[in-house]
Amino acid sequence: MSRLADRLLARIVHKTTVHAGCSTFTYCRDKVKYSRTCCLNEGCTEKKIGKC
Repeated sequence: MSRLADRLLARIVHKTTVHAGCSTFTYCRDKVKYSRTCCLNEGCTEKKIGKC
């Protein structure tokens, strides 16, 4: 049941992010995985999310 809720939430959050003019992508640098989110009105934020 929680997997279904997680997938539904991910769809809702993704749609909200797209409509807000934001884009998110992940990349690896120095064996660390990062997530970077850039929004038109807010600039970009970056956070570590794990290892590559």
